Amino acid sequence: MPLRPLSEQFGETVEWEALQNAKSHSVARLICDFGTQGYRFVEARRSGSGGETIIVNVHVNRPQLYVHPLKAVELLALHFPVDDRQPTILALRDDFPDVPHTNPGHRDDPRSLCIDDRPWTEAKLNWTPSDFLVRIHTWLGKTARGELHGDVRAPEPLFVAPGPVVIVDRVLVDEAGKGPIELAVHRADAEVNREILIATLPSTPLPFPRLGIALITVVTERREMGALRFPPRTFGELADELSGVDLRSAIRARILEWTSQAWEKGAQPQRDPERLGWRLGVLVAFPVATESGKEVGILDLKCFLSLETVAQIGVKMGCLDEANGLHARSLTARDGAAADAVELVCGEVHFGHDRKLASQISGAEGVDLRRAVLVGAGTVGSHVAANLAREGRYTWDVINGDYLLPHNVPRHVLPRAEVGRSKAAALARFIDGMNRYPEQSGHLTADVLSNDPSTEAAVKSKLETADFIMDASASIAVSRRLAAWPDTKTRRLSFFFNSDGTDAVLLVEPNDRSISLRELEAQHYAMVVQVPALRGHLHTSEATIAYSGACRQATNRMPETRAALLSALISGAIPGALSTEQGSISIWRTKDGAVERVVAPAGNWQRLAIDDWSIVLSDDVAKAIGRFREQHLPAEMGGVLLGALDMEAHCIHVSVALEPPSDSKGSESAFERGVSGLRSRIAAITEQTGGQLARLIRERAPERLASVV
Repeated sequence: MPLRPLSEQFGETVEWEALQNAKSHSVARLICDFGTQGYRFVEARRSGSGGETIIVNVHVNRPQLYVHPLKAVELLALHFPVDDRQPTILALRDDFPDVPHTNPGHRDDPRSLCIDDRPWTEAKLNWTPSDFLVRIHTWLGKTARGELHGDVRAPEPLFVAPGPVVIVDRVLVDEAGKGPIELAVHRADAEVNREILIATLPSTPLPFPRLGIALITVVTERREMGALRFPPRTFGELADELSGVDLRSAIRARILEWTSQAWEKGAQPQRDPERLGWRLGVLVAFPVATESGKEVGILDLKCFLSLETVAQIGVKMGCLDEANGLHARSLTARDGAAADAVELVCGEVHFGHDRKLASQISGAEGVDLRRAVLVGAGTVGSHVAANLAREGRYTWDVINGDYLLPHNVPRHVLPRAEVGRSKAAALARFIDGMNRYPEQSGHLTADVLSNDPSTEAAVKSKLETADFIMDASASIAVSRRLAAWPDTKTRRLSFFFNSDGTDAVLLVEPNDRSISLRELEAQHYAMVVQVPALRGHLHTSEATIAYSGACRQATNRMPETRAALLSALISGAIPGALSTEQGSISIWRTKDGAVERVVAPAGNWQRLAIDDWSIVLSDDVAKAIGRFREQHLPAEMGGVLLGALDMEAHCIHVSVALEPPSDSKGSESAFERGVSGLRSRIAAITEQTGGQLARLIRERAPERLASVV
């Protein structure tokens, strides 16, 4: 359609020197007096309202092979409103192509170029005439070359949606594709400027007024990304927009189907079918291609809501007659053109929050449905599970024998309302309520260390269903039990805070479980002793707070901000750790707002069985002993071994070897170990490791182990 004459759009011509708007005058002066490259002044105009416009020819920096057919020279109108509104740039040829990054308009309006994606409230702060002209020139060149938007970003939608935001669960959209469904539409907050409508099934209780809508879904043919337009405003405009879809026939058939339901029982109905009183909703999915046109980039969803009921639309379509308040099929053929004038409101459709959306937003590649069994639902366990669940990761089983108490709330994801309830059950509900998982989270309120046969069986049943087991108990006893039981190849990982609440630790077994949490625990202690950056890592603070009258009922002082930070570090590392075959140890230390990470691969271990005892020696210790031996040859030598003892499991993990004290004496036939500084050094190591690494002496092991230790 030809554009309106310039005089109708912009008023009468004036000399550019007579322009009164400071912005329009400065732009005209830059073009006319300073000869800005790429611009040729044509004329200036002023409308009756005071708005001023500069008409210019702009040279387009386009290649020989271009993506969008811009001309070598384009005629543009640079319009400056009388008030402080943003200047607009309009293309003044009626065949200007449909290109991305244009401001919304109707098809018969001049194309309005969007040269700046900043809101005007920000852009005007550093607006200059030279930057303004450069942006226009850049927009034209990049658009011609297909570089302005590109294929990296998702395509722009086809239409703006001035109506409400309609939030619809993905499962409801799928159901609507099979046939008409009733949606209860709620407005949750009347204080927001734009209506946010939540669509649910009528059986879903929400404390807001609801409106029944008969929803029909339509998928159109593929569209090319182009100019952003205002949406169809009437039923007729929408039907004409949906090329390849006979919307009029589809809705007519659906209305007749709903009407027939009133006569199914063979008796004359006393009232209309309920659906005829609903409003009509047409949910349209527009597949939009990328700028290059190589593939579909987005599915642009729009919901068109009628202002009239289905019955009223049926009468206007000529397929229904009305008598005495009842509607029935029309027995005579009538023209249905009146329905084309039915007004529609276009709403922007958002999928409800679910696992798929969570995965997409978090940047995960696909949906990870592996089942994680979480043992421990305290501070770190609840935070890590919530973080990963928010990313749509994993299906969950939560095991914990404890309940939420008031002192837990300041650094737990569960709210005060859950106090007194099982942590396992409450956390499982929290995860389900967050993502609306199709796979319901499981839970078990039980103590993993219980010897009760029925409890053992229930815990074992949960653990055996896992793809991996997460130990968040912060209990050495639980970690060691999980390392050995049940005896499966299910990968384990353990994470916890140190007792001061300043550091976080993540232990991850290799995928083949050739190294278990027991070995990783002992390696962790060795790192504390041997890595200078970990000095004080396992220090135990006395700064605790009692939450009841019992002497053992105390908790450490740790703010939620730090608990959230450390938990986020653990959460972020878990998916990557599980994506590799190797085991690893990660330790994060916080100090003065900074975070330092120490990482080590899982070490190798040698195993030796003596009677019913198991001796596990790290390769690092074996290498250290070899170095000490080479240093003292040909004399005999000896030192001190330290390790983690488990008297119940009859297991010793040897993880640290100390060189001989300086006062030791050795010859080719004998060795006498000295004592210089030995007691203080062992005491320091024991303190550094929270009492977990100890000297392996005869009094603490069977006689047959004496020669080994």
